[in-house]
Amino acid sequence: MYIIKNAVKSITRNKLRNVLLGIIVFVIAVSACVALSIREAADVAKKDALEGLTITAQISFDRMSAMEQMAKPEEASGQEETGDEQTTPEEPQGGFDRGGFDFDILQGSSLSLDEYLTYTEAQQEGDSYYYSGAFSLDATGDLLPYGTEEEDATEAPDEGNASSINDRRGGMENGQMGDPQAMGGRGGKRFQVNEGDFSVTGYSSYDAMLGMFDENGSYSVTEGEIFDEDSEALDCIISSELALYNDLEVGDTIVLCNPECEEETYSLKVTGIYTNETSSSQENNRFAMNDPANNIYISYKAAEAILSASEAAANTTTDSDGEETSVVLSDTLAFTYTFANVDHYNTFAERVYDLGLSEEYRVSSEDVAAFENSITPLETLSGAAFWFFVIVLAVGAVILVTLNIFNLRERKYEVGVLTAIGMKKSKVAVQFIFELFIVTFAAIILGAGVGAAASVPVTNALLADQIEKTQQSQETTNERFGFKDGRGEAPAGDIGGDPNAGEKGSGGRFDRSGTAQNYVNSVSTATNIHVILQLICVGILLTVISGLAALISIMRYEPLKILSDRT
Repeated sequence: MYIIKNAVKSITRNKLRNVLLGIIVFVIAVSACVALSIREAADVAKKDALEGLTITAQISFDRMSAMEQMAKPEEASGQEETGDEQTTPEEPQGGFDRGGFDFDILQGSSLSLDEYLTYTEAQQEGDSYYYSGAFSLDATGDLLPYGTEEEDATEAPDEGNASSINDRRGGMENGQMGDPQAMGGRGGKRFQVNEGDFSVTGYSSYDAMLGMFDENGSYSVTEGEIFDEDSEALDCIISSELALYNDLEVGDTIVLCNPECEEETYSLKVTGIYTNETSSSQENNRFAMNDPANNIYISYKAAEAILSASEAAANTTTDSDGEETSVVLSDTLAFTYTFANVDHYNTFAERVYDLGLSEEYRVSSEDVAAFENSITPLETLSGAAFWFFVIVLAVGAVILVTLNIFNLRERKYEVGVLTAIGMKKSKVAVQFIFELFIVTFAAIILGAGVGAAASVPVTNALLADQIEKTQQSQETTNERFGFKDGRGEAPAGDIGGDPNAGEKGSGGRFDRSGTAQNYVNSVSTATNIHVILQLICVGILLTVISGLAALISIMRYEPLKILSDRT
């Protein structure tokens, strides 16, 4: 108790010195509070963003990995034995054998639906999945795809070649639709698919269509109702443009055919008509099926019924050489896994290979990639705040140690008197450290208050500056590439993918690849109990570091010598 009373009296006796010490610690506390608050805000913002993030992932063929495997020379001892002779294998001319590439393999073997479903075993509670299959069909009779003039539709097709139907309606003969890496056939096979008039997409569930029809989507069923997701009935919904163009109503039936075989027809009943707010802003497409107005949506079970019927029909075409080619319809399968959180996604990405997925495939998530991009400025700011904190702590510690050394020299006689009257050196050292502790924590409490009040506006101001620098850097890069304004406009979704893929939310920006960058541009809270606890640790650390100088010096002092020098 005597030590505490004596420490308090000593602080009041040396007001100027302790005020100077308090100001230094106050500046350190404010700086440390802001730096720690920025880091805490980054962690909180990242956690909040992850909690509200819907994580989806896909499995795709890694063509680059396959190419690297093909490019590796075969393992050999350097010599091959043939009878009694030893020969050295010839090196490919130029050191690289392009003939060793099997391009059929490099195109990738698509996973079948059964394989995709097998890998769902790697998911955890709260995770789910959905999928869609897309294929192309042609119009028959008086039905016309939106954007096709009637005189073009009445042109006679070439005899013996049903694919000419594509030519008169803007199709592409032997054109392959969709992403080659995402092409999925029935049973995992690959097919060349001719583009017809309409893109028909079958969805496994309404969840697969949430991106289109939720509150942020641009799709809405305005007449009738959507098809039953569990029904095999050939019910469909069509666009309002297509319905108006062909004078169709809910309850009407449209007849479509295989683009390569007019005799293979399918009758679809229109149960609903949808509007797409963004379709009017799309540029006119060269091919009819690529126009959003010509997208027809059905259940996946209905799509399976059509594909099974086409497979059972087993229609073929004969070319000029007399060779027969199958014209069985095949779908582009798009399978999406959804995860409750990023930890589930990371676990899935590891477990899926244990279930038999080849190393030639990779698991990726555009949501995680977009999230990481969105917090890039905040992460950069957090890293800068960490180094600022380290520098402030180091400089502050040096200043406090120096100040305490000079303070102790001025009070050497006081140390000599206290030790001469019988106080142990350890107790004298404790008194000095306690004085420093009181001043330090008083300054830290004030500094924490000021730092907490300033942390949010300072963090947001620095974050805005960091985002601006990031955007300027991207714009400079775009200018150097020669990209013009509007280059970042996102393309429309491909068949079999998300038809809403080209739509991005406001508040972001597009980079040169057309990807929206929605940066985390503000924080609502920065200083919390975690930051306060860290500041307390900082205060203890500063007290210990600066008090060590006093402790070492006091232990070395001899009281009689101090008093004799004073005399």
